[in-house]
Amino acid sequence: GASGGPVDTGISGFLVKAVKEPWHKNVFVGIDAGTYMSGVVNALRGQQVFRLGMGTLPFKTILENAAYVIRELVAAVCITHSHLDHVAGFVLNSACFSRENPKVLAGRATVIDAVKTHIFNNVVWPNLTNEGDLPIGLVHLRRLAESKPNLPVVEGSAEDEALTEASYEHIANGLSLRAFPITHGCVHTSNSSHAAIAYESTAYFVRDENTGRELLMFGDVEPDSISINPRNRAVWSAAAVKFSRGQLAGIFIECSYPSIQPDHSLFGHLSPKFLIQELKMFAA
Repeated sequence: GASGGPVDTGISGFLVKAVKEPWHKNVFVGIDAGTYMSGVVNALRGQQVFRLGMGTLPFKTILENAAYVIRELVAAVCITHSHLDHVAGFVLNSACFSRENPKVLAGRATVIDAVKTHIFNNVVWPNLTNEGDLPIGLVHLRRLAESKPNLPVVEGSAEDEALTEASYEHIANGLSLRAFPITHGCVHTSNSSHAAIAYESTAYFVRDENTGRELLMFGDVEPDSISINPRNRAVWSAAAVKFSRGQLAGIFIECSYPSIQPDHSLFGHLSPKFLIQELKMFAA
């Protein structure tokens, strides 16, 4: 799904697979999971022989095959930020995982810590993770390294290339990724100054290790031009290098509001005029 609500179906969630990898265990990585098992169910409806992409699934019913996909074929789910429309599906489906085959929930450290503290805390939801108080161990938390521009290294130099390659982490069969922090609006603190602080999201470069081709997948993101902590330029710079080399296969980016939406009411999202502005930064 690609929605942020208010209808609670088709919520943000994507499955990515390396092109030539066989359809075996741990072949998918999920990017966000506002929708998870229900999204697979919807994709399989109306089929006589159950297929997902080019792969034929082994069971006779939709639910059996959907459970097989999320329990066996998905190696990890990488979340961009901890808002419910990006994690709710994973949380609701987490009870069907097992200690013998726990599911990896990955993200930058601040994102994983937020989910651990505020969701898997034995209050909002049982602590099904492998950390904290009374852990059950159905979900294994993984904190990904955070990429930053390789400054003051010269772009395109051997040192720049080495630092860039070192920032990719293997995540599923034939797939690795690199995580960049981006900004998704701001929140106001409760201290006397009521100062605003940036709320972080993530952009992932997902690489097919067999072909070298990559997808750039943004979580929720606001335009640099009105952000209190603009961070998109570093992502676009990295993307431009990949595009020039024929490595960038596609870009997934949100555009939540129409152009008539006032700037102060974007709530950390893009509208068409700002999407065009951001793409011009990529082109430049």
